[in-house]
Amino acid sequence: MSTIKELMAFLDNSLTSYHAINQMREEFAAEDFLQLSESRIWEIETGKSYFVIRNDSSMIAFRIPACDKSEIKGFHIYAAHSDSPAFKIKENPEMNQAEVYVGINTEKYGGMILSTWMDRPLTIAGRVCVENNGKICSYLVTLKDNICMIPNLAIHMNRDMNNGVALNPQKDMIPLLMMEEEGEDSKTIKAMLAEELSRQTGEKYDAQDILAADLFVENSEKAVLAGAKEEFIMSARYDDLACVYAGMKAMIETESDAYINVLAVFDNEEVGSLTRQGADSSFLRDTLDNIADGLGISSTVLRTLKAESFLISADNAHACHPNQSQKADPVNKPYLNKGIVLKYHGSQKYATDAYSAAYVKNLCNKNHIPLQIYTNRSDIAGGSTLGNIAMAQVSIAAADIGLPQLAMHSAYETAGREDIEYLISFAKAYFA
Repeated sequence: MSTIKELMAFLDNSLTSYHAINQMREEFAAEDFLQLSESRIWEIETGKSYFVIRNDSSMIAFRIPACDKSEIKGFHIYAAHSDSPAFKIKENPEMNQAEVYVGINTEKYGGMILSTWMDRPLTIAGRVCVENNGKICSYLVTLKDNICMIPNLAIHMNRDMNNGVALNPQKDMIPLLMMEEEGEDSKTIKAMLAEELSRQTGEKYDAQDILAADLFVENSEKAVLAGAKEEFIMSARYDDLACVYAGMKAMIETESDAYINVLAVFDNEEVGSLTRQGADSSFLRDTLDNIADGLGISSTVLRTLKAESFLISADNAHACHPNQSQKADPVNKPYLNKGIVLKYHGSQKYATDAYSAAYVKNLCNKNHIPLQIYTNRSDIAGGSTLGNIAMAQVSIAAADIGLPQLAMHSAYETAGREDIEYLISFAKAYFA
């Protein structure tokens, strides 16, 4: 299967951060990466590869070079995030609407372009927690594609719609689940989840067995190639799962002689990273400490290794828009299919500085990888990412890069077909 087709399958199957991490777990296990637990003392060896998962939605994978531990120079860390904007389902979500409809009570997760979620086929996905033999267990769940939708209001009922509409998340963006039938009890979402869990496991589960759940309403449309020459890819969750995929591909296919390669995929970047599995948690710092302990490296030596380490924060960048080019910086305008993007921000919302930029540019020059530059217009506030947040926890040299894309945070985003190959090549060169 070609790289672009593999990427599209990864995007389609990664409905939530939980699904993305589960896919990665399967990929790494198939390549003889061993899974470790944070609740156990690690026994690790040089020349071996490992991964650890926190709270089902964040993962750190790493390769120990096949050299004596005294010859290890440091860490090469590639970080990305597993989450994307969506609608998070609230507790007791079923809502009676207009007497005959059942809606789903949701709230925004991340900075969404609300209008793009209307009139699309949507699904429900996430994880559920149940008690098995005295232990809380979590399971991935996905209900059927097209199980719900958010219908728009007809233009006949709002003639000013094309002049701009302020959408209220609690009123206008409630997904429609089903019709209420007179004299019948409507099936609850928990009941649907129990049916799906029973089908998955072969065990009998009822609605009351579902103790808790992290559920999202997600776009169930599949990724497609688009454009007259199929030069574009359109997909849900391209930000930031395309960067995750590139890092995973490079980690599997590349080994270093002297650096410990680390792929860190954090959850909750879209809502600030302030969780135990986010970039602002101890997850990366704990993992580096555990690696050092497992190899018998002292804390003093570990500090010297960090001083010689580097972090790449991979999160997508805004491409120059074909209809709104004035929104881009007058000089630094990335385009689709023209290469990866190095991101700068004067207020350090991106971690790039002169040293880290030189590092990235030098790596691209030596490996013939096209590189573009992104800066915000000085009068338009830009977004932030996980680079400087993770760097505050593990303070090492860092740069922010990404793939150029259009319609960031739309329910269905657009990017260039060729750029994923450039990012994979960059990640491989970085890990080599």
